[in-house]
Amino acid sequence: MIKEYDYIFVGSGVAGSTAAKRILHYNHNTSILMLEAGPEVEAKNRRYWWDYLVLNRQPYAFTYDQPGETQSIGDTGWVFDGSRVTGYGGSTVHWGGWCLRYKPEDFELFSRTGEGGDWLFSYDDLEPYYVQAEDHLSVCGDDSENWSPRSAPYPRPPFEYTAADGEMIQAFEKHGIQPGKMPVARYRKCMTTGTCKYCPIGARFSGQYIVDELRSDSRNVNFEIRSESPATQVLMDSKRRATGVEYLDLKTGEKIRAHADKVIVCSGAYESPKLLMLSRNKYWEHGVGNDHDLLGRYVVSHSMLKVRGKSLRNDERWFQEYDFPTLMSRSYDTPEYQKDGKIFLFKNRALPNIDLAALMVQGKSRKEIDAILRGPRETELQAFLEEKGRHGNRLTLAPGKNRFGLPKMKIEFNRLPKAKVNANKHLDMMEGVVKSMGYTINKKELQDPGGHHTSGTCRMGATPELGVTDGDLRVHGTDNLYICSNAVFPSGSAVNPTLTLTAVAFRLADHLAGP
Repeated sequence: MIKEYDYIFVGSGVAGSTAAKRILHYNHNTSILMLEAGPEVEAKNRRYWWDYLVLNRQPYAFTYDQPGETQSIGDTGWVFDGSRVTGYGGSTVHWGGWCLRYKPEDFELFSRTGEGGDWLFSYDDLEPYYVQAEDHLSVCGDDSENWSPRSAPYPRPPFEYTAADGEMIQAFEKHGIQPGKMPVARYRKCMTTGTCKYCPIGARFSGQYIVDELRSDSRNVNFEIRSESPATQVLMDSKRRATGVEYLDLKTGEKIRAHADKVIVCSGAYESPKLLMLSRNKYWEHGVGNDHDLLGRYVVSHSMLKVRGKSLRNDERWFQEYDFPTLMSRSYDTPEYQKDGKIFLFKNRALPNIDLAALMVQGKSRKEIDAILRGPRETELQAFLEEKGRHGNRLTLAPGKNRFGLPKMKIEFNRLPKAKVNANKHLDMMEGVVKSMGYTINKKELQDPGGHHTSGTCRMGATPELGVTDGDLRVHGTDNLYICSNAVFPSGSAVNPTLTLTAVAFRLADHLAGP
C-alpha cells in the first residue's frame, strides 16, 4: 500500500526546511515527506572541527560536485567546485551566512533595463517576509544603515569592524563610498572562532538544525525525512495534477513511489529543472513545465571582481579575525547602476591572512610568529558583479549519473561584451581604492561565475511563454506542483540570495497553509 502525504518536499535546505516548519506551525498533524539526495553529516562534532581547524578538512567536502559530473561550455567558464552541498540541510551547511535584502528595483529588472526578468510580486509585498526571514536566520545587522526600506529592526546587533577594516573604511570615504557592516546569520552564542564553515557550537544558521528540530518535535507525528533518497521523477496522472514522486533509495538501490496532495521542489537551481526535465510523460513530452523550452534557461550567477594589493610591512600585526567580512558597501548597488550591472563591494574575508593555528602546529615559537606577523601584508577589495539572465545561457542534462544517482549536467554561459566593459570599469575604480591605501597592486581580475548563487533556471513569469512558475511558485499548467528555490528568481541582484529565498519560502508556506 502506497502511503499518502499532504506534502512531499524534494530537498532539505533552507527553502524546504523553512517552508515545512511554517506549514507544521499551522498544523502539527500535517503529513510531510522530505526527501534529500545526499547523506547526513553530523553537526557540532568536535573531532570534525579539529580536523577542519588543523588539517583544513571539511567533513562534507565529499558532497561537492566532482570532476566528470559537470561540464562548462560557452565562452565564459562556469565554476562548480565547492559551490554546493548535496546533503542533509543543503548548502547552508557550508555558507558564510551573508544576509542582504534585494533592493526594490531588483524586482523590476526587465521593466527598468529591458534585460533579465521581472518578479511577479514587489519588494513591498515581500518586505514583511524579509522581517520574518531575518528573525528565522538570526541576522546581526546595523539599524543605522538604510540600504533597503525596513519595517522592523534587525533581530541582533551587528558585528563590529575589525582593526584591519580601518584603512579601507578611510579609503571608501575618500572615494565617496559609504561603508557598512555586513549583516550575517549568527546567534548570540557565536564565539568567533574563525571556523564558520564548520562551527563547533552551531552558532551559524544551518538548514540541518531546522530539520533536526522538526523531526525531534513530538508534535510533528507525521513528519518524515529520508536522506540518500534522490527524487528521480515527478508523477502525474493528468496534465495538471501531480500525484507524488518516484525516488531512489541509495542504500538498497530500490525505486520507491510516494504520493501526496502537493509536491514542493526545493532542490536548488540545478536539481529543480533537472527533476522536471526527467519527468517526461504522455502529458508533458519534454518534461513537466517545459512546453516552451524554458527549463534550465536564463541561468545566472554572480561573477567576482578582485583587486589585491601588497604592503611590505604589517607593523600593526593585523590578521583576519573572522571567517566572514565585516566591511561592505552597497554604494554601487543602486538604480543608476542597474542598466550596466550593479556591484556589491566587500573586503576579502581572508586577508590579511596569518594562520596562527597552522604556525603553532608547525612548532613556531612566539618570536617566530611575531616576525611573520610583521612581514608583508595583503589586502583585497572584492565585489559581486550582477549578471542578467539570458535565454541562450542554460543548464542541460548530460549523459550519465553522478554519485547520488542524479543526472550529470552542463552549463552554457556566454558573457556579453558590454558586461566585460562594465566589469573593467568597476575594476579600475576598485584599483583606485586599494592604491589610495598605500598598497601595490598585485592582482586584478574578473572571475568566472559560479554555482554558489545560481538562479533563474525555473524563473517565474506571468504566462507559460515567459516563465516556468507563476507568482505563487506553482508550475504553469499544474494545480499542485510548486518550486521553491533560487531557480524561480527572475533576477540575481548584486547580493547573496539566501535571505530572499528564505523570505520567499515563508511566503509560499503562508499561501499553501496560512490562515
